[in-house]
Amino acid sequence: MKERVNREPEIVLVLLLVIAAVNVLSFFFFTRIDRIVHGDLYKYGLQFSSEWAGQYWTYANLVTGLTVLAAAAAVTSIALTSLGMRRQARINRTKLIYSALIATGAAAITLSIIYASSILAFIGLGLLFWGIILAYIRTEEYTKKALLDTTASPQITTLNQIIQELDYKGRATYLPPKYLTDPEASKAYIPKHEETRIPTPEQIQKQEARFFTKDPEGILLTPPGAELAKLFEKTLETSFTRADLQYLQQKMPKLLIEDLEIARNCELEIEEDKIQVKIENSTYNALERETEKSPSIQSTLGSPLTSAIACALAKTTGKPITIEKQQTSEDDKNITVEYRIIETETEEEQTEK
Repeated sequence: MKERVNREPEIVLVLLLVIAAVNVLSFFFFTRIDRIVHGDLYKYGLQFSSEWAGQYWTYANLVTGLTVLAAAAAVTSIALTSLGMRRQARINRTKLIYSALIATGAAAITLSIIYASSILAFIGLGLLFWGIILAYIRTEEYTKKALLDTTASPQITTLNQIIQELDYKGRATYLPPKYLTDPEASKAYIPKHEETRIPTPEQIQKQEARFFTKDPEGILLTPPGAELAKLFEKTLETSFTRADLQYLQQKMPKLLIEDLEIARNCELEIEEDKIQVKIENSTYNALERETEKSPSIQSTLGSPLTSAIACALAKTTGKPITIEKQQTSEDDKNITVEYRIIETETEEEQTEK
């Protein structure tokens, strides 16, 4: 999939560099003017007077202070823009904006005290005001994490009990779009026995409306992360069926860290048929611990977050995906999940070869 390259950050960075350079040149040329006033003009009969000198020094200090303030703001913006252009976004843009406003406002107030300037004081107070407003106002609606845990945990427990009661021991497989009549849907297949092979797309499509399949014997269900995967697609404004692994590797960290604020950090590593995802300080940490207590769920479907990533991988790769293993750090803050891409072929594909 060819993704359109967004050049706006590069253009903004160039403009900021130009602004910083112009401020430096402005300060240099102003010092040249000051030398003319205090040097050359005295040779042509200029008489010193505190009346004009006081006003001159006031405006000179204001020009110097504003130039330094503008240059500092430009340099800060350059640094923030450069960090935002990194491949794995780890910075919240809203936080960056209000932090920059507060820092610049504080600098302006400091300069206003040094140069006794009311103009700089008003500028600094205005920047501080808007920085504080952005720090405390959010456009999104947030739900308490404890509420999320208590509503999702019983569903995981119930699903685990069903699997244990039915004595299904096979590993869940997340099916790609070619197995389903609706390519945008997400389904997982759990076989009755461990050694059962994954059914062909034709076999799944014939029994897609059923919960229990007979040929072969198993369960066909909607995984716990199906709706979260749809939210991923809605936020990215694209369908994973039209994406590839490189796109997912590039967009997933920013999606979880900045857009949805589900995790503090996320890394996705691809190595042949294995994909390793590392998630730090996830909102679903409590649910991950629940899956640790429920071996059936952990070895088959995973938690809502790990399940949603599996759904995305199945759509992106176009191949079945299984969760091979999942590890949680001792402090329960970091999660490492290993997914495996399963190579399968339909009977028609084997005949064509």
